[in-house]
Amino acid sequence: MSNVTEETRKVVRRWFDALTSGDFETALDTLDENVEWINYTPVPGYNDDMKWIGSYRGREAVLETLKVFTGAVDVRFEKLVNLVVDDDQAAGVIHEMSTVRGTGVEFEIEFIQWLTVRDGKIIRWKSYTDPSQIIRALRGDVSGQEAA
Repeated sequence: MSNVTEETRKVVRRWFDALTSGDFETALDTLDENVEWINYTPVPGYNDDMKWIGSYRGREAVLETLKVFTGAVDVRFEKLVNLVVDDDQAAGVIHEMSTVRGTGVEFEIEFIQWLTVRDGKIIRWKSYTDPSQIIRALRGDVSGQEAA
């Protein structure tokens, strides 16, 4: 394994460990000051219920969008279930179970975070998922939600 791959693995493990334990201070510390943060593209009438999505630049902008997310969603469980690292690139699969604060409706998703690391910091973060379960929960639709 190359030194670059090993360094990338250390940085992204720190990111995922902090993220899944709710330690936002440590998670933010893994981000480059000028990180490119791409959290889907808002599509009016479809996914724009998710007020935290969009593209942002810089650690402060990321913190603000995370505040919007955590204000709207109570993350009850989050776990890294797979991690692939090659050179300065990493892809992590996260399993999340959450509840929308405004509706009380739960959702469960898997999403992928694609990360680029340089000089010990994450310089690019991009997220991929099917947002339909999040949108359903934000809109208060309990159809399709499994009984607890």
